[in-house]
Amino acid sequence: MKTRITSLFLASLTLAMGQNGNRKEHHSMEPVVPANLIPPAPVLSPEQELKTFQLAPGFAIEPFATEPLVEKPIALDFDPAGRAWVVEMIGYMMDLDGKDEKVPQGRIVVLEDTNQDGKADKRTIFLEKILLPRAVAVYPDGILYLDDQDLRWIKRDGLKPVGESIVAAPKFIEAGNVEHKVNGLVRNLDNWHYNAKSGKRVRRDGDKWLVEATPFRGQWGIAQDNYGRLYHNNNSTFLFGDFLAPNLLAGNPGVNMKVSDVSQLGPNNTYPARVTPGVNRAYIQKSNGYTSDTLDPKTFKLLLTSASAGPTIYRGTNFPKEWQGRGFTPESVVQLVKAIAIEESDSKLTGSHPLGKSEFLTSTDERFRPVNMYNAPDGSLLVLDMYHGIIQDRFFMTSYLRQQYASRKLDGPATGQGRIWRVTSKAGKLEKIANAETMKAEDLVKQLAHPNGWHRDIAQRELVNRKDFSVLPLLVKLIGINERPLAQIHALWTLEGMGKLDAAAVAQALKASDAKVVVSALWAASKLPEAEMKKLSPALLAFAPKNDEQAIYLARVLGPVGTPEAFARLHKLLEDNAKNPLIKAAAFAGLDHHEIAFKSQIEGKYKDKTLLAWLDQGAASAGKAAVSGSGLKGEHLASFERGKAHYSGAAACFGCHGASGEGVPNLGPPLDESEYVTGDSERLVKILLHGLTGPITVAGIEYKPTADMPGLMQNPLMKDADIADIATYIRHEWSNKASMVPSETVSKVRKDTATHTGSPYRAEDLK
Repeated sequence: MKTRITSLFLASLTLAMGQNGNRKEHHSMEPVVPANLIPPAPVLSPEQELKTFQLAPGFAIEPFATEPLVEKPIALDFDPAGRAWVVEMIGYMMDLDGKDEKVPQGRIVVLEDTNQDGKADKRTIFLEKILLPRAVAVYPDGILYLDDQDLRWIKRDGLKPVGESIVAAPKFIEAGNVEHKVNGLVRNLDNWHYNAKSGKRVRRDGDKWLVEATPFRGQWGIAQDNYGRLYHNNNSTFLFGDFLAPNLLAGNPGVNMKVSDVSQLGPNNTYPARVTPGVNRAYIQKSNGYTSDTLDPKTFKLLLTSASAGPTIYRGTNFPKEWQGRGFTPESVVQLVKAIAIEESDSKLTGSHPLGKSEFLTSTDERFRPVNMYNAPDGSLLVLDMYHGIIQDRFFMTSYLRQQYASRKLDGPATGQGRIWRVTSKAGKLEKIANAETMKAEDLVKQLAHPNGWHRDIAQRELVNRKDFSVLPLLVKLIGINERPLAQIHALWTLEGMGKLDAAAVAQALKASDAKVVVSALWAASKLPEAEMKKLSPALLAFAPKNDEQAIYLARVLGPVGTPEAFARLHKLLEDNAKNPLIKAAAFAGLDHHEIAFKSQIEGKYKDKTLLAWLDQGAASAGKAAVSGSGLKGEHLASFERGKAHYSGAAACFGCHGASGEGVPNLGPPLDESEYVTGDSERLVKILLHGLTGPITVAGIEYKPTADMPGLMQNPLMKDADIADIATYIRHEWSNKASMVPSETVSKVRKDTATHTGSPYRAEDLK
């Protein structure tokens, strides 16, 4: 009897302390993996963990750094000397309840390989007592970094901080829990820093930091390829790729074009090396009465990814040629790294798994937590391994997962471990790391032609940071060397970063023999000031695109020229490519502030209703800054503002629907211009209360989210008034203009639907 009472007490304590992830409709959480098949999960030494790895044929793995040199590594950036500035997220889930998670304990440390043997041998703590740091970008005079609350800047003198850190950009991080906050700070080809879980990009301008809107991307980790295209993901999708350069389709913000260049790259199947009971919702199995299986019912291994993390695109020289440009994404819950082959055709990117039903890297050690990946200076690939038992934040943890962690003692030790692994090709050569900090500017220009993408990136960074204008003639000359296409591209963007890009340089690049150099030239043209665009006009009017990609970029840059000749050329381009939505979207983006002039010229000659409607909307909103909550007063405005805070805060709606209500691929459909949002308010409240499962058709487009939307009635912090405020907010934000929802409506719907239990609503239930 005493044992039973104790068990009941512990069970109730468990439910009270850490079950934020439990869902009312999940009626059974019975374990599905036979206990005799689950191996223990002791803490292994780096040497022992190394023996648990299974790697693709032809590759080798070894430690680059292990404890005590590194602890809980989650992100890094290299400086021009090849030193790794590593972000250590000390404080993350120190126990099953997330105790002391709000105590600043994180660090940014510098790791050096002083004898160039491929292993770090020196550690310097640069900054400590940071609250859950998540990204860093190194500059010659300081570092830019993200902590749990802000984008911050601190000056440096070598490896020593100078003074106190300051907020670089106010409100850069608006809300979210530890799993849903801004991270990344990847410095892209176009000299902007891009982020995951964010719709903002940032760039240095002297002592200021410029912040601009950019499409909302990803959840954890972000990467670029050789052409400045961005790659990202979310927990349930290994990889997305943007076919076009960032912000190319960003035109008049008053028009929602609903055109996307983002593609899922390959399927999301996983092939772990061991049974995987430690998945948050592994209990969702047909054997437990559900309609689907999370784990393979025969092997008890995860079927589809649930914790995709920081991806990278391989751009080094050590791997075989066919691996150049492939994506790599770690899966931190089931201990693997996925390889993805990327192809492009028909104005989109596609992906596949080159290793079939095998993974690039797997481990049988349940504490192996690969969370991020990076190209290294020597051409190898680095895998950041938190080596931490708990990988699920308390906000989402179910009682099922809590028991799994506790049963194998994965909740300890809380500190002391961390590894960075180096993956190399057995047949490939490794690059020597030259110190770009001490290179002359003319030698850095030569580095722009280096076959290893890391060296090209660092050379561009150094040249842009130094702004040594003595090398401008060398950069212009490099643009004309067709035998070095990647160098031509970097030379263009180095000029842009130095503020010296002009029409002559772009016109020279438009003559390049490599199609991708031409694309980059057209992209760079979109950055030119009006006077330079006028000078470039003859070259643009004479340019004949050789493929759809070039046609999209040409459509983007003809509009800003603003002349009748440019408009006529754009009109013909649209007519010749009437079925390509990206060309139409790019044309409109470039016509920002030229909508009326262009429409006047094509009046009666062009019949595409979509573009004509965009032009009308764009002209109506030209020069008007969008004001959130515009036109609202009194209690309607107050409810709107409260709902806005909940949307990006406690309710975390933005995580699946985007900061601008645009939707997130595979997670949540758009809320902007959604009939489910602006239509019947009681129908919307039903969804908010009880959740929704796909597929669902919004504005004529079908969406198939990979997970159900949970109902807010399961969140004890969300009262009827709070849910009403959220409904009010999303009904009058972005392009939506619908009425307020009073709390009485939520109370009524809650009472009317009290018998609705089990699964979330389906679209057909709401008609």
